[in-house]
Amino acid sequence: MKAHQIWRSIRKTGTKGVADEELAQRIMMVNTLSFSLCCLSFLVGSVYFILSGKLSILIPASIECVLAATAVVLNNYRHYHAAALVTFFVQCMAAIYFGLLLGNVIELQAMVIFLFLITFLLFKKTSTRVICLISAVVILMIIEGNYYFHFVNQVPLDLQLTVIFKALSIAGVLLVILVVGRPYVLSKDRLHKTNHFKKIFIYQITHELRTQLNAVYYIAQLIKREIRLDPHLKKINPYIDLLFTVVGNTRNIINNVLDMSKIEAGKMEDVQEESFEIDAFFERLMAVHKVTAKTRNMQIQLQIDPKMPPVIICDSFKLSQAIANLLSNAVKYADRNSTIFLKLHKNNAQTWSIQVVNKGPGIEADKLSAIFELFVTNSPNRYTESTGLGLFIARNMVHALKGEIHAESQPQGNTTFTIQLPLQPGEVADVHETQEEDIDLSHVHIMVADDNEMNNILFSKYLSMCGCTITSVNNGVEVLQKLEQGHHLPDVILLDHKMPEMDGETTLYHLKKDPRLQNIPVIVCTGSFEFQELLMQAGACDIVIKPIDQPSLFKVISQHLPHFNEISAGSHPV
Repeated sequence: MKAHQIWRSIRKTGTKGVADEELAQRIMMVNTLSFSLCCLSFLVGSVYFILSGKLSILIPASIECVLAATAVVLNNYRHYHAAALVTFFVQCMAAIYFGLLLGNVIELQAMVIFLFLITFLLFKKTSTRVICLISAVVILMIIEGNYYFHFVNQVPLDLQLTVIFKALSIAGVLLVILVVGRPYVLSKDRLHKTNHFKKIFIYQITHELRTQLNAVYYIAQLIKREIRLDPHLKKINPYIDLLFTVVGNTRNIINNVLDMSKIEAGKMEDVQEESFEIDAFFERLMAVHKVTAKTRNMQIQLQIDPKMPPVIICDSFKLSQAIANLLSNAVKYADRNSTIFLKLHKNNAQTWSIQVVNKGPGIEADKLSAIFELFVTNSPNRYTESTGLGLFIARNMVHALKGEIHAESQPQGNTTFTIQLPLQPGEVADVHETQEEDIDLSHVHIMVADDNEMNNILFSKYLSMCGCTITSVNNGVEVLQKLEQGHHLPDVILLDHKMPEMDGETTLYHLKKDPRLQNIPVIVCTGSFEFQELLMQAGACDIVIKPIDQPSLFKVISQHLPHFNEISAGSHPV
């Protein structure tokens, strides 16, 4: 058997059949440390004996070697905790013995400091760690005390032995640290690579989902517009509403996955406060869930406390994410033919509360404390779909808004989720709502750049129906070519982030370098807020998240065209 195979076998002794990865890591750590100390003690004792001919170091070093090896044997018989204790306290005894005899030569203070570090790697229980840390402190005090008061006579060494032992001690400590630390460095590298690939996987999958979702959304919008223009098509309106429901639910799932990734990475976006009317806001929020609830003969009722101000200031996106998850949860678990209540209440001048109440099987008492944790669900049977993300996301969104959320439930009765938030009344004059009918885009020239042909066609068709003049291209290279060839520059460019040949970020760089093109507003369409800062630094005037809803897009376009009123009136020069 080769040396590396022997080493691997020793290192993995006792790990067979161990499912707990953390425990397996600690077992391998004990084996690694024990074997390293065996080799080190044997080497030090042998060198001393060869150079001096004395047994005062070789015998205790051999004893240390044997005792350290017993840790591997204990692991083999699955006495894991005993093996860790043997490894630690054998090292403690060796530190005391050699520290007292060779304290002026060997840098055993460094080994004592090393004892502090391995305490946290070898032991999980706090009580054991405390005992080990106290032992290390005592050892350090004994060695330092002997250094000053000489209550144990040290072994005399000549200059040659002193130099050799100093070199061996430093090399030995570094070797043990390297051998013990290497697996953790490698595991961190593997974890980093795993997280990197996970991040790429999540982004690519969600990007592809959003691309297809975009197409469905545009088709639904086109049909919806045709229904408004042709009264004979109104009978299919309920089906289009169901289609919007599916798109909304799918978008909610994708957002939850991305939000979870951001929460895990500690990259939640800052709170973006705005003024909005609570009545219209919550009615819109309920609309998509009403369609789903209707399929189960449920109703959703909004009850607003008359004391509530009509306009409040809050981050509408985070609030809508929290409420959407609670409503989705309520519809999922409510009894058929029941009513779900969404209640808004003013508590006092500083706070207000939101309650989502449904009647159903209820949440078990032992789950109430954990229901907001990741992947915890309350699925009573296999027919109820649940990912365990919704309430986790809701809690984090509420906490980002500096609020609190809790749940109360009765068996076969009402389950109530209550959110309490700071209250900031707003002014009606500060509310800026952009409706489709309010904007005439008949004099606006928009360039659309998207590598997905279906999205490009549908998006361009949709904007054309709103009166826009459209120029469609498939990537950043074509954007620059069209702009160089054309005599009439577009009023705004809608630029997809991820495109072949030249992506959105590189295209922005070239646009902002050209004095002729640098003032054209560029709105970047992307699948995630993750790249918002990077794209804004590259020169984007705004970011819109796919699938793009029409009112939001029109609002963004109007905000970034200073001459929008002149364009709408037809007075803008072409």
